[in-house]
Formats: sequence, structure tokens, C-alpha cells
Amino acid sequence: MDFEDIIIFREVATIGSMTQAAEKLGYAQSSITARIRGLEDEFNTKLFYRTTKGVQLTQPGKILFDHSIKLIRNIDELHLLLDSNYTKTSQLRLGSMETTAAIHLPKIFKKFSLEDKNTEIFLQTGTTTELAQKILAYELDIAFVAATLNHPEIEEIKMIEEELVLVGNKSDAGHTLEEILKKRAIIVFRAGCSYRLLLERYLSEEKMVPLKRFEFGSVETIIGAVEAGMGVTLLPKSVVEKRVNNDTIKTFNLPSKIRKCNTYMIMNKNALQTLEMKKFLDIVKDLT
Repeated sequence: MDFEDIIIFREVATIGSMTQAAEKLGYAQSSITARIRGLEDEFNTKLFYRTTKGVQLTQPGKILFDHSIKLIRNIDELHLLLDSNYTKTSQLRLGSMETTAAIHLPKIFKKFSLEDKNTEIFLQTGTTTELAQKILAYELDIAFVAATLNHPEIEEIKMIEEELVLVGNKSDAGHTLEEILKKRAIIVFRAGCSYRLLLERYLSEEKMVPLKRFEFGSVETIIGAVEAGMGVTLLPKSVVEKRVNNDTIKTFNLPSKIRKCNTYMIMNKNALQTLEMKKFLDIVKDLT
């Protein structure tokens, strides 16, 4: 084993694909596969589960990944201290809900990239539940979620207070929600989404039963389905403001008890906080 093996392992674990890691690092895929097998022989354990979609870390792999980040960081710091010509390339692994990624993160990424030209950003989108699990598994450095988690191993920082609205087709104007639901479905993200949970809980409390439920994976698909008249959804007002102004959809105010929803930045309390993470957090606090 040499240090290059650790760098290759880190890249494969971050991307989740030996093929894509090989392309990025400029290696043949067979070479990447051989280096990973060499590491597995070195530690006498399996580091990845191989699937048709790529690779996933095993529990020993997760332990090695956490230590690989520390090893690479320590080597980078030594180079910076000893080599005046050295330029460090680091990584920041972020997770976010679709809505936050679409509306709030671009301006943050722009400022961060101007202030830190040597850090690569990897962004994964998912539900609040999925992102929290990845934070706990050390698969992400920072994530943006729409609910307080109250988990002993997760640090939460309030970022934004969103105003939520019910979003329907413009032909729904003038009708009550109960009337709309008799002929429309609810359109939601997959299970684990905080907005979906709020909507379903509200409808249950009000004893309103939708015609059916459609589940989609992206905010653009959900809004497109609403515009097509398939149903209604619950989203932050900031996500749909432009379309409301263009008169393609109609929004309905919600009761005060579900009108506000906070977006939080979360991190694993046990993870090592890098300089890149600290810089990113400072920029988020300045811009929100």
C-alpha cells in the first residue's frame, strides 16, 4: 500500500463508481480495480459492495474513508508547510433537498468558488431522512434539511425560515382545497421528505382525502405536473414565485401552524471540521 492507494480509494468512495473515478484520475479502470483489491488484501476486509450501479462502502470501508480524509488532509498540510510551490486540491461533500439546491445554493457556491479556487464541490440531493443518514455515515460533510432532527450526533444550525404554500393549477383558483382534492391528486417527493410529511399530516388532521398520490423525484417534475393539472403540492414560496408571477400556477395560503418551515445545516458532531467546511459555513451565514 502507498499513499496513492488512499487517494484512489477516497475518490472511488466519494464518486461511488470505479469507472468514473478512473476517468477523473486518468487511470485505466483495471488499474483502479487492482489498487482497491490490493487495499482489501492489505486490511483483510471488503471495503466496497459492488452493484450494477456502482459501489457502496461497507462498514470497514466507512471507517477507512473517515481516516483517509484525515490522512490526505495531514499530507496536504505538510506540503503547504514545506513546499512553497504546492497547490492543494480538496473536496467538500454536500447534501441538500432539491428545493434548497435550486433556489439558495447557487449564490453560495458562486461566492465559495471565488474565495476558494482549490476545493471541489460534490453535491447530492435527497430527502431529509436520506441526508441525515449520510451525515451520520460520514458520507457527507454538510447537508441542508427541512426539519430539526434532535439527534445526539448531529449538529444543527438554523439557516432559513421558509414560507410554505400549497401549489395548484391556475384553474383551481376560486375552489377550496377540499373541492380540489376531490378531483386532483397530491404530488410529493419520495418518503422521507419533510414537506411531504407536513402535507400528509395536515390533510389527515383535516380529514381531507386526496383522489390519489403521485410521487416524483425532482422539484421540476413536481411543478410541471401541477402546471399540467395533475394535482397539488406543498413547496416553499421561494421555489414557485416566478411561475406565480407568470400565471402558470396558483398558490393557496396555509394555516399558520404549517405555514413556516426552517431549513437547517447539519453536520456530524464527531467528524473533523476542515478549513474548507469552516469557510463554507461562514459564507452561508453571511448570505442567509
